[in-house]
Formats: sequence, structure tokens, C-alpha cells
Amino acid sequence: PIREANVMSLVCPIGPERNLLDPQPESCHRVFLDTPVLCPRRFNALLELEGKGMPHVIIDMTYTLTEGCSARRLADRAISKKSLLRERLDQICKEAEAAILGDSVAFIVLTHRRAGEDRVPICSLLAAGALHQHLINAKLRARVALVVEAADAHEVHHFCCLLGFGVDAIFPYLCYLSLLRVRNCTLSMQTRVENFRHASEFSILKVMSKMGISCLQSYKGAQLFQAVGLGKEVLTKCFTGCKSVLNGVGFDAFAQDALEFHKIAYPPRGPLPPLVDEEVEELQDIGEYHFRSIHESEIHMNTPDVLYKLQEAARTNSAEGYKLFAHWQNKITEQTEIRGQLEFCLDECDPVPLEEVEPAAEIVKRFCTGAASLGSISNEAHQAMAIAMNRVGGRSNTGEGGEDPDRFSPMKEGQMKMGAAEWEIFEGDTSRSRIKQVASGRFGVTAEYLANADEIQIKLAQGAKPGEGGELPGYKVIGKIAETRKATPGVGLISPPPHHDMYSIEDVAQLIRDLKNANPAARISVKLVARVGIGVIASGVTKGKADHLTISGMSGGTGAAKWTSIKHCGLPWEIGVAETHQTLVLNGLRDRVTVQTDGQVRTGRDVVMAALLGAEEIAMTTAPLIALGCIMMRKCHLNTCPVGVATQDPELRKKFTGQPEHLINYLFMVAEDVREIMASLGCRRFTELIGRTDLLRPSAHLKEHWKTADLDFTDLLRPAWTLQSMAAETEGSMFCCVPQDHELAHVLDRQLVLRAAPALEDKSQVMVKDLAIKNIDRSVGGILSFEVTRRFGAQGLPDDTVHVKFKGPSGQSFGNFLAPGLTFELEGDANDYIGKGLSGGCLIVYKPGQSSFKGHEAILAGNAALYGATAGKSFMAGIAAERFAVRNSGATAVVEGVGDHGCEYMTRGLVVVLGSTGANFAAGMSGGLAYLLDIDRTSLNMESVLLESVDAEDCKVLLELVQEHVRVTGSTKAQELVSSWDNTVTRFTKVFPKEYKKALESMKSAPAGKNVSDDKPAIENNTKDLEDLRPNSVHEPHKKRGFHEYARKSMSYRPDKDRTMDWEEIYASQTKKSQQWHSWIQTQTARCMDCGTPTCHSPNQGGGGCPLGNRIPTWNQLVHEGDFKRALERLLDTNNFPEFTGTTCPAPCEEACVLGINESPVAIKSTELAIIEYGFSKGWIKPHPPQVRTRKRVCIIGSGPAGLAAAQQLNRAGHLVQVIERADRGGGLLMYGIPSMKLDKTGKVLRRLQLLKDEGIEFKYNCEVGKDVSMAELCTQNDAVILATGATQCRDMRSTEGRHLKNIVQAMDFLTATQKTNLDAESGQSHIRHSSSRKSPPYDLQGARVVVIGGGDTAVDCVATAVRLGARSVLQFSRRDEAPKQRPSHTPWPCWADTYRVDYAHSEVKALHGRDPREYLVATKGFKASAEDPSRVGAVIATQANADGAAVIEYPAELVVLAMGFTGPDKVVDPQGVLARDQNSNFKADYGEYVAENAPWKNLFACGDCRRGASLVVTAIAEGRDCAARIDSFLMGETSLPRAAPLAANPTFFQMPKKGDAQPGLVKRFQRKRRQNQDVSEAFERGLLVEPVLEEPEAESKASQAATSSMKIAVEERGAKVGMDEVAVSSGATTPKWLLAGFAGLAIANVALLGTVVALLR
Repeated sequence: PIREANVMSLVCPIGPERNLLDPQPESCHRVFLDTPVLCPRRFNALLELEGKGMPHVIIDMTYTLTEGCSARRLADRAISKKSLLRERLDQICKEAEAAILGDSVAFIVLTHRRAGEDRVPICSLLAAGALHQHLINAKLRARVALVVEAADAHEVHHFCCLLGFGVDAIFPYLCYLSLLRVRNCTLSMQTRVENFRHASEFSILKVMSKMGISCLQSYKGAQLFQAVGLGKEVLTKCFTGCKSVLNGVGFDAFAQDALEFHKIAYPPRGPLPPLVDEEVEELQDIGEYHFRSIHESEIHMNTPDVLYKLQEAARTNSAEGYKLFAHWQNKITEQTEIRGQLEFCLDECDPVPLEEVEPAAEIVKRFCTGAASLGSISNEAHQAMAIAMNRVGGRSNTGEGGEDPDRFSPMKEGQMKMGAAEWEIFEGDTSRSRIKQVASGRFGVTAEYLANADEIQIKLAQGAKPGEGGELPGYKVIGKIAETRKATPGVGLISPPPHHDMYSIEDVAQLIRDLKNANPAARISVKLVARVGIGVIASGVTKGKADHLTISGMSGGTGAAKWTSIKHCGLPWEIGVAETHQTLVLNGLRDRVTVQTDGQVRTGRDVVMAALLGAEEIAMTTAPLIALGCIMMRKCHLNTCPVGVATQDPELRKKFTGQPEHLINYLFMVAEDVREIMASLGCRRFTELIGRTDLLRPSAHLKEHWKTADLDFTDLLRPAWTLQSMAAETEGSMFCCVPQDHELAHVLDRQLVLRAAPALEDKSQVMVKDLAIKNIDRSVGGILSFEVTRRFGAQGLPDDTVHVKFKGPSGQSFGNFLAPGLTFELEGDANDYIGKGLSGGCLIVYKPGQSSFKGHEAILAGNAALYGATAGKSFMAGIAAERFAVRNSGATAVVEGVGDHGCEYMTRGLVVVLGSTGANFAAGMSGGLAYLLDIDRTSLNMESVLLESVDAEDCKVLLELVQEHVRVTGSTKAQELVSSWDNTVTRFTKVFPKEYKKALESMKSAPAGKNVSDDKPAIENNTKDLEDLRPNSVHEPHKKRGFHEYARKSMSYRPDKDRTMDWEEIYASQTKKSQQWHSWIQTQTARCMDCGTPTCHSPNQGGGGCPLGNRIPTWNQLVHEGDFKRALERLLDTNNFPEFTGTTCPAPCEEACVLGINESPVAIKSTELAIIEYGFSKGWIKPHPPQVRTRKRVCIIGSGPAGLAAAQQLNRAGHLVQVIERADRGGGLLMYGIPSMKLDKTGKVLRRLQLLKDEGIEFKYNCEVGKDVSMAELCTQNDAVILATGATQCRDMRSTEGRHLKNIVQAMDFLTATQKTNLDAESGQSHIRHSSSRKSPPYDLQGARVVVIGGGDTAVDCVATAVRLGARSVLQFSRRDEAPKQRPSHTPWPCWADTYRVDYAHSEVKALHGRDPREYLVATKGFKASAEDPSRVGAVIATQANADGAAVIEYPAELVVLAMGFTGPDKVVDPQGVLARDQNSNFKADYGEYVAENAPWKNLFACGDCRRGASLVVTAIAEGRDCAARIDSFLMGETSLPRAAPLAANPTFFQMPKKGDAQPGLVKRFQRKRRQNQDVSEAFERGLLVEPVLEEPEAESKASQAATSSMKIAVEERGAKVGMDEVAVSSGATTPKWLLAGFAGLAIANVALLGTVVALLR
């Protein structure tokens, strides 16, 4: 609150109240609190009043689960149907009543202090609300104060709810305790508490101001809230009289939720062992404000998959891509929005042919974009939306920031550079926004602005934050934005709440009239926010002559709003639209107004839902911005948008890549989606949908869950035509078909236009004298100004071309948006809003000549004079009432006195006050100047202004203005001041806004020629050059713009040639960290932007993102702060073995990093490895055995990453875990499948295995299941068995000629033998097993030529191993073409990019042999025996495609390594083939359930590569973790182990229904139990890269065909080149089937959907 601050107070008396009608001295015996949020000192002081006649009682707000377990109590509870929670509420009420009547207590303290392992806390709002209502009914409420000592109140909304439902004071003790753990804070505890209290108090005041309430005493107990999804029983008991919708949950649901939370705090089996130690343990981030893809996170409308699929569909105009996006988005809507709980009555409809349905070209005309102002988004994004909407016949909205006049004219055909994009402009294109918004801030609202509108929207409220104005930080107010908004560059802008000229329906009606006069051709719209009772408001606005209503939902959004502003405000638009439509029909008004809705409308289903509920038009903002490149960073307020959408930074705007065509594609796909639904519903025209709620019904799945079972949609879905109309006997229309009569035919302006005809035709001088005016003549000057502006533009006419002298009292809005060249002289008095929007004209007001009173003592102008004036002059020889020159942004005014709140929120212009000023002058004033005569300093609001004496330049300006004032008004007071000017000028004081002065000084000191506000980005994008110059390591890097100011530098490799000399890790050793190392890692983490929708930590369908859901933004922030220990805890919470993934993982997280869109991504992998190794070096990583054992035995077959992850998780849960491994060492793939130069065996693998042993896990080596022990024995001896054998069956070329030759080996055999030899030698076991291994390695490649066939990491490792074994040359065959250097369109961000990559082995070969080892488009046709030894291979015969076709080539080779991937687990573990397998020979087990299919044992599970096929280490760990949680639940009935990344957070992974199939039902969270997931296809299982299935691609087929006619090329002709040739495994332009298959997972439906959670909405 700014203007309201001086009339607002949180001071409130509490305690027993006496008889108001019989005041006595005892009536004063009360306590005055200066704040309702108590600090410990204030709380204790209240309790100490016991000895002063104000006793208190403390009542417990908890209950025990064993309370009342006797048979009698159980029977009573069953009969009364009361839960323990409900019983405890009744007890609280009785205890309080007894304390009041028996002990005469003055204070009742409700406390959570007794909450603990054996006591469950009750929601403080429930307890306080129930007690408040009970005491009111017992007529005891005035005798006591209610204080809550709450542990669950920690947000402003919580405080406001408690106060609003009757609490007198709040002591949030747990909040204060949590302040002890604030990171990097050196403030004292007292200061922290006071800062928290101050912020809370300010926010409470802000909420009160939004509701128009000044004093806490009025707010307290007022119940200004609305409930969604609360049952009648709860409302009656706790919130009597509170308005509600949808009915919903009762006390049983609250009790169930309380138990769920209690179990989280106090797990029945005790807490899990700490990951690091208890000192750094963190609470889970449930993703309430930012998207999080881990554990039981809150579901968000925008997930990474939805973002990229929408962009892919829009950019490629892919109908298939859109369908997938819509399917995922609709699934999210089912769990987050009210419309998601409804379904179409398709079985009751007669479908019509799609050809008969209204064309998409007509439907898109009903679409518009929401109000996103220039300033909130970039010029590029703003113009792209405008051009696109104009092309399709829709409408774009300026937002409240005005519009550049250059955009009003049509554009010329040609190319247009916008950011990084090149736009094709067609003749007649225009970037003019057809909807011009008028908000309380009046930014840029001029006569020209309004005259160029097809629709003018009054922003009565904003969906994202109703009751508040907007805010634009100073660093965004530059260039065109400052000019358009009539503001000072660099000075922040605050849009005040919409109270100034919209206090009532009558005020709104006047504004509608003003705007209709300013542009008679425009449609006038009013934007409202959904709430219970909106129908009455909408009816009043419609009666006030609105042509159009926008009903905005609470989920509309601004990226720059404070969190406390956008949460718990407004209601879903479904409620608002339905009520508006029904009420308008009921009042016979529906046919004269168009209804539109706005708020996260994304798909055709959303559009049709809106129409069926009563909307004719649809506004979309978020989705269009996403289509143009927005990635939901949620950093709009920081001006750091990395894709140039929501920023004004010229360098960042260069990164904008959106095209108008992208938005057009999206809109037409939505329209086609609408058409398909219309056809299925039997509707041919869109108007046939409007209001047809009979075509909707609640979804069947609602009854499946206890939180949604009681939802009641009866009122929402009541057809409007069944209501008894109050205005018409016949059935009214369901949509707008009758235009509003604005009664403009006979207004005074019509005469003015006729008399001013000469001036309008040829700018002739026109003088109109003594024109009579009455106070019923409103908005005079609006139509005349429109005619002037329409003809002559913003410059209008020359000064005083048309001079009209009026006599009499004018009505409201005299001189409405008066254009340049018009002078209105009024001899009389003016009503409210004189000079509203003054746009260059001149207003003169003075008293009637025959009047005897003194002009300077009389009020001659009403409230809010010059509201939103942008140019022109005003001279008033009298006093103006309250709010004079509010939001003045350019006009010059002289007045002889003002009322309260003068010059508030002023941004430009000049005001001279020749008399007294009322209170609160200059509140929120950020620009312009004011000169006050004989100033009264007590009347000023000094928060934003300075007071200075006038200088010589000021004196000159003042004298000229006062003299002109005397000349035009004849003011006697002004004449007296001029006559003694030398004395007068000393009486003036200049009011100078602080920010304005600072900005002026900054502009003066700015270097000459530097234009920081240039609105047009440079033609050339020099991002790359800039990146080359940026540092990659600095001391104390800052994070806000770190992504833009610092270059990427990942952990470096050792030199190529040096590292081939040993088997050590390829990474440069950094065992002892210097300050330079700390600077480097902190600089690299400073590049992480902590995205609002972090695509890096959520695996997507295209192979990008982390399968584990690693909290990448969180631990990047902690490392940046230097808090490595807490970063380690956050890392280990999702990743058991970061030392493995930090070295072996190809970093799909970096592929999905937002920075990767247009520059190098954050060095995530390097940071991960740095954290874990730093933790080991500090000794923070220690064995943590479980505190309690369950005595359940679990056997895990296989010790690879999946098996080890499952083992550690199950061991943490307290189970007895045994790991069986057929090799002689543990680790599986980690030990023998990955060479030591990539993953250190001793320093990492064996170190981790020892830790696991120390934690209690038993390892059994050299034991092969199926030979040494049977599966049946294991399943009988153990409570659960996990198959985690990996995919061990290698693909082979058995049918290829020559395959029988020696030295043709499988990659795993080659790697295993080499690694085993090295490990045996290192451990001293070589003399036992291979006494000659040092001298004779299993593969002696010294001087040999090696060919590696296949791709993926395994092939790369084979290349590197061969190099270290002394191979003379190494070639690697790729059957695909060389991949492009840039990201191709078929793998868009954030997918795994199908681009050319150089891995560590490739650079090593190039360093040694002079070229990359990869050969492309090579197909192996056979193997040729060696001439020296016919039993051995001597060459590989292959075809290689080229421009001339294909050639047959012989590649000499002494060793051929087959690295072509795997076909599932081998048959040793299941020799009889009992277990079911899929088409790829993997064990069949549903993802998320993992139960092995067809197994005769119910306790057999499968996870990892043996279930899903060969994948990454990180994917295997994710499956192992998830399988462990599933097994723990299987064994114990519940689990405290976290599920893997996507299961609860991302509802995008559902199988698309096939034609003819029924829509699959949802599997709700908490409802899973042991039920198997339905319809989750294998192609959608969560995962990342799998090794490609080497099928014959088209290019190779052509190569084979051409080979038969090609000449054989001798080896001699190829010379040395063949000997040194190298091969690459890289992706070509043809998308492989393994990538098209997708990467996916399962999502568990979030039950915390809107309307079912207990949410009291402000």
C-alpha cells in the first residue's frame, strides 16, 4: 500500500470487551497489540498478564491415535460418524467454554507445542475457526481473545486466513525456529525475527488494501474468503457463512491428510539413515513455486515435455506433434483444473461429418492473446503476437503499457530482422494490437492510442493478482518502453490498484462512457476475475454499457509478480464463466454482451469446455508465448530471459527466435482440435456450443478417490435456459446478438464536431462562445478529440485551433482525452475526472463571473482531475478535490489548491499549486516535478520524494506559468502573487522524486553517444564473439546474470597423448583444491539460472534431462554459495552414486539445459563430480547403517548400477540385503564393462563397494544363478528377489561370412578381459590366475590394426582400450552418415541432440594417428581370413556409400570388435524360459511395478537393463531406486523410500489411445498400492539413450545394391589412408528407430487438484 498506508493500521485491541452501551472504567481493561504477528517477547508478555487480572488458558491442538480406544468410545464414534480429529475439535470448544465460564480467562492460547511422535497436530485454521464459531454461538466470543501458537502458519495467506476467521494474534514459533537455519546469514536472531515480522505485516496490509479495508479490526473475523472443494460439514462447523463452491471434502479427509503428514515426520519404521549427517538434512521441495520433477511434487501446467512438444508442433506445423502435446496437456489438466474433472457426453450425441463443421479460419477469429505489455515482454515477442493475430483475424492485446505509434501503420513487404529471427512480412501486415488495454496505471493511454483500437479493455482486475496493480522495474523502463509509457528511463513504475476511477459500478460505467466517446467505433471490454458472486458484478457492468466481458481465471499469470500476490487469489475461470453466463441469462442481458475467458487455455478441449460453460471468445497468453520460444524460466522480473521473450536487455533480445508463423500454426491446430470435438458433439457452428452445459458431466474417475468423491458440479453445470428469467418471458439468447446502445447520438460532442468542421477539414480557426453545459453532459470532448486524432494523428491541430467556451456546471470527465489544438474554457465548476487522459489539449476553469465567492477558496474541480493526463495544459482558478493529477505523465497544471492524495503515482509533467495541499501529497510519485506554495511538510508523503528550494531555472518556469494562469483565468490570487514575485518565489518549494532525480543525474553522467535505450537490436548476432571474451572463472561471481557474463568451462581432460600412456582416469587430477578451483566451480554454478521449469532435472520424451531428477538448480546454488556439504546432501538424495554418473554419464541434463538453446550449457556433470569428490576428500561420506532392521530378506541378482542402487535403498529401509554376482568382483558393468580410464576401479568402484559392505549389505561373488543356485531357491529363501542382471546378450553377426574366424570378439569380452587383467595385476592376483598377464595381455595389439563395429559409449571405450594396448590403427564403423554440427530439427531442444560429437577416444586417436577414427555409411558384408593364419581374421569387407553410389572396400584388421549393443539378458539365469520376455528379449515387467511377468513366484521383480534394455548408468540407477521403493512397499505395506524422478511429478507420460480404444483411466497418487499401472507403453517408459538397434537403414540398402556393380578397390590403392582410417558412431539425418521410439515413464496422478484440496481462496 502506498496511498493507503497513512490510513491503514494493524494496531488492534484484544481481550474481554464490555458493554458498549454502558461504558465503565473496566471497559478500558484491554490489551493493544501493535501487530497481530507476535514475536517471542510479545507472546511472553501476553502470558505474563496473568498476574494483572488477565488469566489465560493453553489448549492443545493435537490428538493421539490411541485416544478413546475403548469399545464404548469406538461404538460411540461409529454411531456419530466422527473421526478423532472431529472429536478433538469438539473437545477444544468445550474446554474453551469451560475456561471462560469457570475461570474467566481473558486469553485462550491454541498451541501445537505438544505435537510429536505420539500426537497428531490439527490444522490451526480448523481449530481456530471451529472455536471462533462456537464462542459466537455461545455468545462468549467478546469475553476472550484468541491467540494461536501455530506450527503450520508460515505464509502470509496462512496469517490472513487465521485473522479473517477470528484469531486475534498469531505466534508462528516454528517459523522463528526455522530462521536459525537461514544460509549465509550473519544477522542476529532478533533481527531475523523482526525482519520476518515486518515482511509479514507489510503483506497483511497489502492483502487488506486489496480488499479495501483500512484497519485490522475490520478485517479480523470478516471472513473475506471463498472456499473451493470444502464440504458443508466443515463449512458449518469452522467457517460458518463462508461462500463456497463445488462442496467437497469433510473432516475425514483432513484427518487422513494429517496422518499422511504425520507419517512423513515420524515414519512408522523410524527415520531413514542420514545421507550425510543430520546437520545438513533438508526438507523436501515440493515444487509449489517452481516445477520440480522429484518425489511427491506439485503438478504444474508447464512441464518440460509439454513445453518442447508445443514448440516442436508450432515450429514444424506438425499435427502429430500437436496431438501428442494436447494429450499430455489434457492429462495434466485432469489433475490440476476444474475442467479436467468434467467430460463430454459423447455417448449422448449424434456426431456430424467433420466437413460440415465451421472452418478453422472462422474459429481462430474467436481467439485473442491476453494482456502482456511491452515492457513485460520484449518488442520482438509483442510484435510477433500482434502480426500473427492480425493475419488470422484474431486480436492481440497491448497490455497496460501503451503501444508504439509506429505500429499503427501497415507494414511494407520484405524481410524484417527481429532478434535472431528473420521475418517475412507481407503487404498489408500490421503489428498494431487491435485490443488496447486501459488499466489503473494509464500507461501510454492517449487519444491516439484509443483511436487506433478495435477494442478497448478496461482492466478492472488482473487474473494473476486481483486487487493489485502491476509493477515494472526500472531496468526495464528504457527506450521505447519509457517513451510509450510516458515515463522516465530507469525509473520503476507501479500501477496502482484499480480504485481511482473504478470504486463502484457507476464509476466503471462512467469509464466505459469515456472510452466509448474516445473511440465510438471500438468495442468496450471489461476484464473481471472469477469469484463467487461475479455474476452480479458482470450484470452491473453489462448494464453500464459494456460490450464485452473477459472473465479471467486465477491461473493466468505474470512472470514478474510476487509469490504472495499470485497465490490464493481469485477462482478458476470455469466457476466465473458458468456463473456469469447463468446470471446474464437470468437477467435477460446475455444477448447484449460477449463473454470471453482467459487463464491457461491450451488445447481444443479447453476451448470447447469454455464455450460449453458460456464463453464465446478465448484469450490465450502463456501458450502463444511458449510457441514463440518462452521456456517458463519464471525470471521475467529479473530482465534475464535467456531466449529474448521477457527481457529488455538488447543482448538477450538478440536471442529471440520466434516467428509469427509459429503462433499461427499453433492457433490453427487448436482450431482443428476444436472442430474434431465439435463434430463428435454434433455441433456445426461454434455458437451451438455456447452455454450447452448439458453436454458435460463429472468424470467417472472422481468417485475413485476419497478427495474427489464428494465434489458436486450441479450448480456449475446447471443449464442457463432452465433458470427462470427475471427480465424476459421468452427464452433468451445464449450468446451476444444485440449491440449495446451507448446513447451517443445526441450528446453535446455531436454539436462540437459540427461547429469544428472547418478546423477538421483544413485546420481553420474555430471559436465557439458561451456554449451552455449541464452536469448531465458527460465525457464532453471525447468524440471531438477522436475526430481530430483520426485525421491528424498524435500531433493533432495547432494550439488553440478550436477554442470552445462553456458556461455552467460540467458533468463528469469534462475534456475527456482532449486532443492537441483543442482548448476548453469553462466558466463554472467541473465534476469528477475533468481532464481525464488529457492528450495535448488545454483546459481552463474559473468561477462564474456573477459569483460573489473567491475562486481560490472554492472547489471548482472534482476528484481525480487530470487522471492519466499525458500532455497538454490545465489552469484552474480554484481548488481541485482529492487525487488531483493522479498518474499525471506529461501534463502541465496550475491549480490554486488541492485535496488529499495530490500528484500520487505521478511519472512526468509539472504541477504548480498556488494554495494549500491536502494530506498524503506525492504518494508514490516517481517522476515529474511539483511546486508548492507555502508548503505544509506534514501533508507530504516523503517516502519517494525530496524537498528542494527553487533555483533560477525553476523561477523562470514558475513565472511564465503563473503569468499564463493569470492571463487565461483572470485569477486575482495569481495576480497578487505575480505583483510581488520576488517575495512570492521564495515561498515555493520544489517536490523532486528521488528516483527521478537519480535518473536525471545518471543521464547527465552517461558517456556521450551511448544510447542504452536503443530499442532495435543489432542486425548481427555477436553472441559467439562475446562468449569467447567472457571469463570462465572469477572471484566472487554473481549469479543474476552469470549465464550471460561467464563462459562455460567443464572439468578438463588430461592431454590426449599423455593419457594414452596409462590406464588412469582421463580427467585432470584435482585432489587438493586451491582457491582458483573454488573460483572456477562457483563461476560455473553461477551460470545456472535456477529455472522455474528446469528442463535439466526432468527427463523428457526426447532423451534429454536427468532420469534421476537430480536437484540440479538446488545444488548449483549451494555450490555457488560455497556450501558443499549441503549440496552433497541434496545430490545424494536423488543419486546414490554421483561418482559413477559424474564420469560415465553422457550428460543428458546438459542437453536439456536452457542455455543450450543458444549457447554452451551449464557444466552440470563437472559440478556433480566436484561435489561428490569434495565430499569424499572432506570425509563427509561415511557408512550409515539403518537403525532398525525389518528382518525381511532381499536378494539382488547382479551388482551393476541398478542392483547396487536397489541394494543401498533397501538396506537404508532396514531390510537384509544380499547381492549375488557371477563375476569375481562386484560392480558388474561398472567394474568390467567400463574401462578404468573412464571410471577408476580402485578409487571409485571398490571404494563404493566397501562403503556398501560397511552399511550391512552382503556380497556374494563367483555365484551364477541358474548354475550354482536356482531361481526357485532364491525366491523361496528370500522375501523378495530382484533381477538386475543387465542386458548381457550381445548382438552378433552370426550369419555374416567369415564370422567364425578368430579375433572377432564381442566388445564386452574385450573390455572385461582387459580390465580384469589390469585389476589382477594391480591387486597382486596375477600370479594366482594369470601369471603371465603382465607380459602377455589377453589381447596383444601392439602394432595391430583394429576395427570396431558399432556405436555408442561401448564402442568408444573399445577404441580407447585398443589405443592403450598399442594398436597401430583403429577404425570405427558407423552405418549412418556424419551428424550435423548444429542441432537438427528432428531433435529439438531439450531432446538429446543428434549432432556431431567428439568423444575422448576420438580425440586420442586423432592426436596419435592424425585423424578421427570414424568412417561413415559403412556396412559390413563379411570377414576375410588372414593370409598368414587362415584361422584368424585378416580384413573386414564392407561397402561405403559415397556420391557415386557405393564401393566395396577391404579394411585390414588383426582384431575386430563387435560393439553393436545388446538384446536383453542371457538365458543362464532362466534356463527353462519360465519368465516372459518382450520382443527385444528383455524380461517383461511393468514400469513402476517391476513384477516379473509369468513368474511362478510373486516376489520376483526385474529392473534395470534386463527389463528395459541397454541404457545409461544413470537410467539404471533410477530404475534401481524406484524398484527398491516398490519392493519396500510390497514387503511392508508402505514405504518411506522416494520413488524415482518422474513418477509423481510429471503426468505427461501416458500412452496415446489407439483408434477404437477407450480412454485409459488415471492411476491416482496414494491409490496405487499393489495395483498394476494400465496402458503405459514400453515406448513411453522413462529412460534415456539406449544403444541403437542396428537394422539396415535405407542408405545402407542403397549402398549394398550399388556394391554389386562397383569395382573392388584394392587395399594398395588406398595406401596409408586405409591403415589409419577411423570410424565414428554418430547420428545422421535419418532418425533411427530407437530414437523415434521415445523415452518415457509413468506418472502417478496428483490428487492435490484444484477444487479438491482444502484451499481457502482470498
